[in-house]
Amino acid sequence: MNGRVLWMGPILVTLLAMACFRPIEPTEPPFRTEPCPALPSKVSEPTQAQAQALETLPIIPADTQGGIADFIVRVGHLRWAYEYPATDKPTRSECPWLFFEWEFRRTTAEEARRAWFFWWFSETFPATLEIRLYLAKVRTAGVFVEPDVIEACEVWDPDPNRTGEVGEGKRCRHFAHVRPEWGPRWLVVFAIRQGVTWWLIFPIPFKDSDPVARVEVPSLPPR
Repeated sequence: MNGRVLWMGPILVTLLAMACFRPIEPTEPPFRTEPCPALPSKVSEPTQAQAQALETLPIIPADTQGGIADFIVRVGHLRWAYEYPATDKPTRSECPWLFFEWEFRRTTAEEARRAWFFWWFSETFPATLEIRLYLAKVRTAGVFVEPDVIEACEVWDPDPNRTGEVGEGKRCRHFAHVRPEWGPRWLVVFAIRQGVTWWLIFPIPFKDSDPVARVEVPSLPPR
């Protein structure tokens, strides 16, 4: 009897150890890691006239409403961060993100403009505004990049059947992921005019954009 107990002892210990064993699962880090970005494929280079005009554009202080032509604008909550918040876990990078809020409202009504000349017809729609980040140390004269939108913009449209009405505008939260060596310098406000020219029966759309103001970008934070 004692021999049987001694023989079964190691087996019982092994079975008990197997029952208690739980495989150790690898733990995931509490954040994701994102590499530094490549230059976006969609960038625009300033014309010679635009590059010369950038230094003389009026400066709008951050977090302050300012008037630009027929609009009231505000750029606020500018900040750099090496972490991008997300719903499940944050994302970190060796290169920072620029976060800011951009809003504008129309203060003066504007009608579409039309012109005819024999077989030529042109229509220009009411102006609107856009904002772009100027990277001063990319290529010869720098480039403009369009920041991404964090969420759907809040849009104000008092009359959906018309454009150019007083009160039109929107508020958006933006971000841009950049390399420090690109030299992020200003957020530049552009006046945008779009329209279409008809040559006989052929429509030719066009879009004109002119920088009208700038907002100083905060200094890059230490890593």
